Amino acid sequence: MEKLVLIDGNSLINRAFYAVPLLVTKDGKPINAVYGFMNMFVKMFSEVKPTYVGVAFDLKAPTFRHKMYAEYKGTRKPMPDELRPQIPLLKEVLKTMGVAIFEKEGYEADDIIGTIAKKTSVMTYIYTGDKDSFQLVDNETKICFTKKGISDIQEYNENNFNELTGIYPNQVTDLKALMGDSSDNIPGISGIGPKTAVDLLTKYHDIDNLYTHVEELTGKLYEKIKNGEESCRLSKVLATIDTDSPIDFSLEKMGIIYPFKDEVKTLFKELEFKTLSQRKDLFAEKSGEENASIDTDEKAEEGQKNDKESDISHVKTEKVATLSDFNAKNVITCDTVSLAILTDKVCVYFGDVEYQFTIMQNLLDDGFSLSDILVAIKDIFAFDGTLILFDKKSVKHLLDGLEIKLTAKAEDISIMKYIADFSGRDESIESVISEYGYEDLPTAFALTKVYQTLKDKLAIEQMESLYRDVELPLADVLFDMEKNGFKVDVVKLKETGERYKEILAGLESEIRKLTGEPELNVNSPKQLGELLFGKLNLAKGKKTKTGYSTNAEVLEEIEDLHPSIPLILRYRQIQKLNSTYIEGLGELVDKATGIIHTSFNQTVTATGRLSSKEPNLQNIPIREDEGRELRKLFVPKSDDRILIGADYSQIELRLLASFSGCKGLIDAFNNGVDVHSATASKVFGVKPEEVSPQMRRSAKAVNFGIIYGISEYGLAKNLKIPNWQAREYIDTYFKEYPEVKAYMNANVEFAKENGYATTLLGRKRYIRELKAQNYNLRQFGERVAMNMPLQGSSADIIKIAMVNVAKELKERGLKSQLILQIHDELIIDAFEEEKEEVKTLLKNSMENAVKLAVPLTVDMGEGKTWYEAK
Repeated sequence: MEKLVLIDGNSLINRAFYAVPLLVTKDGKPINAVYGFMNMFVKMFSEVKPTYVGVAFDLKAPTFRHKMYAEYKGTRKPMPDELRPQIPLLKEVLKTMGVAIFEKEGYEADDIIGTIAKKTSVMTYIYTGDKDSFQLVDNETKICFTKKGISDIQEYNENNFNELTGIYPNQVTDLKALMGDSSDNIPGISGIGPKTAVDLLTKYHDIDNLYTHVEELTGKLYEKIKNGEESCRLSKVLATIDTDSPIDFSLEKMGIIYPFKDEVKTLFKELEFKTLSQRKDLFAEKSGEENASIDTDEKAEEGQKNDKESDISHVKTEKVATLSDFNAKNVITCDTVSLAILTDKVCVYFGDVEYQFTIMQNLLDDGFSLSDILVAIKDIFAFDGTLILFDKKSVKHLLDGLEIKLTAKAEDISIMKYIADFSGRDESIESVISEYGYEDLPTAFALTKVYQTLKDKLAIEQMESLYRDVELPLADVLFDMEKNGFKVDVVKLKETGERYKEILAGLESEIRKLTGEPELNVNSPKQLGELLFGKLNLAKGKKTKTGYSTNAEVLEEIEDLHPSIPLILRYRQIQKLNSTYIEGLGELVDKATGIIHTSFNQTVTATGRLSSKEPNLQNIPIREDEGRELRKLFVPKSDDRILIGADYSQIELRLLASFSGCKGLIDAFNNGVDVHSATASKVFGVKPEEVSPQMRRSAKAVNFGIIYGISEYGLAKNLKIPNWQAREYIDTYFKEYPEVKAYMNANVEFAKENGYATTLLGRKRYIRELKAQNYNLRQFGERVAMNMPLQGSSADIIKIAMVNVAKELKERGLKSQLILQIHDELIIDAFEEEKEEVKTLLKNSMENAVKLAVPLTVDMGEGKTWYEAK
């Protein structure tokens, strides 16, 4: 199948510039953005295998949008000096590669891309970091969106767009018309935020229909929409991509010749893209004498490398020229050493001098690999003083592969930064150094300065104990957990995959039979929409540009109208489980051991909770039966072991009772009374013994909803009851538990006054939304202020428990391993002979992590699968 790739050149080179540390050639030419762009480009080639490629660029000249609205993109920061010369350099590289380049005065790259995409009839992949392009998604156009940097790409297509965004592609411009876009300085309607905009589009579909029915609105919303019509309609025009711009193009001229010609390899070498220039898959193989010459050169280079195994000649310092000199000096005479591992070098600062070791992969210099350097400086990891690192856990993984132990007292800048000054961004050594204004200093020396700054800040903010007693030791615990991994029953995994395929085939057959459509493609939303809302005329469907919507919410509303619809919903559920978990886990299982090694993220959430990736075990479904079944695939590492699971019971409700001093809740927990039944008794005004299962379920929704600052609308939606009834439930709850209301209000007032909310251990979350002009953002900020002390304290507590459990296992000399934390649950892969001791220490460590006004209780389980242990 022919494929067309269109790339937003300005968008991606800008992303690459900030994702890749600043790199310069020997003659001082900045190349990091072009280098990052090219890495993305060749990765795209291997994954998509395009037939045609085009890259579009913006020109400096004003566009038709600027002429309509002078302030368009008026808030954009000027291009960094180091990036500016890389734009023409990128174009030079692309031209050498034979890639078609497009730019048109008066039009943006989006307009060019949109025009080409809509005027061709081949499958098109648009690579961009600009969400404006989302409006181009259709059955022949996919958006490959760079979420973070240039490597983390999310594909948006016709099938998943609504699920990922909550709207449809043809509503993107209407969304921006309502809420505006600060990145492009599109005004939108003042006071309309994302949630309100989505709600309005869900009800009215587009702004034309909204203004047709504007009189249905009431209060301030009516005033905002009515008064903001002119700005709204202008914003839609500004946000709309011109798919009929005067671009001269043809697919034939966009054809790409691959592998690339020799001139490309020569240019890559000139730009010192060593790794790319040595990629054999990118360039046509030479033959005859040329091949022999290359082989000879490679052998010569290898021989030179072997001759220099004990002699690194590129230490960047005047004092040390060789590795032997470095070792002979014995420089580790100071109390503190800083070590920075970057993409192109390793820097070590000893208190009076910084040594720089070049990593050969990113430069043309004859250097050494990262492994060579770490082995050469291995004594640093065992010295008696303080070793300052960035991301201690990752460093330990690097060393573990080289059988080097980190025994030095190590500090972790990434964790210190996370606690003292959380940014919500992916942090790197370079970005942190720059944030604190030390970018002009030698790297490792700058790391020392950042360490002192953060150390002082932790002391001032009274978060030293959180760092030193919880988060820092937790990094070692997480390293061990990642290394231990979780065993997967690969036989059962395969069997489950086969069973899912049989179920899917059976469902597909039954759906076709029930609908009378033997050729129906159940995976096609377009075909399903036409069948259900067209041929079968089941209900008035939501029509989009590409057809009727058939997302889960739409189908659930009409589930009772046709016997095929429950089967379609189940088909989608099984298909998602199969693709995401069965096939996904299969790709990540170590083929030799059957073990999956997830990675725990310690510094990415604002609440302090851990997350995991590759695979994300936190997302394994637990509510549906089919989802819970997945836990049967996870097993102990051997027959003489068993899985032990421990889960905090209602920890956030217990924290709410303790923090608020609510007598009703405290009495319930201290007396072992079911708290949901107790709440139901109060809310519904019945005796405890008269509480029905439905009353208890409703009270449970109220109990947990209060924690998250749920609105009457949200509660009504969850319980499928009228808004007035949900309001009554909430009002009655606060009447019966007045201390909770007072506590929640106090949290919000504290956060407004101080700018942050805090947890049991002093962890702080700054809530800038509380000062937002947008009402919805302020409401969100208030909900965060209510919940952060509870959710964040819950995260603190399970981290304390993890550190204590790991310490107990080690001190007792037990072989059992802590292998997983997920939400409020811990899993240990225990030896049978250690089982009872492990269960006792696990329960004690968790229940005694902190002292509250109510007991922390733990539900225990054990078994030969994770399912049984839960």
